Amino acid sequence: MEITKILVVAVCCCVFSTLVSQFKPEFSVLIQLCGVALVALLIFDCTIEIFSLTKDLTAGIQINNEYIFLLLKAVIIAVCGKVVCDVCSDCGNRAVATCVDIACRLSVLLLAFPMLKVLLGLATELIEK
Repeated sequence: MEITKILVVAVCCCVFSTLVSQFKPEFSVLIQLCGVALVALLIFDCTIEIFSLTKDLTAGIQINNEYIFLLLKAVIIAVCGKVVCDVCSDCGNRAVATCVDIACRLSVLLLAFPMLKVLLGLATELIEK
């Protein structure tokens, strides 16, 4: 991941947004959203690389790749949710930010259920033996 690109885009977005907000405050939000979208695209490249590296690392291990990818998806949901919550809060929409936060938490919980089922199965096996 080229962190310098992300940092430059973020700083430019903040500077432009601040400058524009003095003259046209309604365009400041659009600049922020464009900056978030651009940074998200740059991060997306990194995410694809992480999935690829994870697949390579778990190739020789007797762990089901599905569970590791579920963990990575949960992290991605949490990060994306945090960004969207912050954007909503910056725009003055605290209620929407709270709803997004709750939706992301529930999504992560839903992702965790298959792993929880396996863990409970292992625990009952150990108890029975």
